Amino acid sequence: MIRTQISLTDEQASFLKAVSARRHRSVSAVIREAVDELRRREASPVEQALALLGAFEADRTDVAVRHDTYFPEEEP
Repeated sequence: MIRTQISLTDEQASFLKAVSARRHRSVSAVIREAVDELRRREASPVEQALALLGAFEADRTDVAVRHDTYFPEEEP
């Protein structure tokens, strides 16, 4: 493991201490769990799809206005 030093507000530190006491875990363990949760969210399909927004260039300039013409809904 890598040791690191962070600065927290008084409110953040109090919150972490309270969570660690409730869970009977160290503050470090709670922080690691929070980082792991953030990693899962960042790797979610929704986050990956959102990362693509604006990554490509369209050959038409009116797609946002005429999207129904270019991408019609399929009939069931």
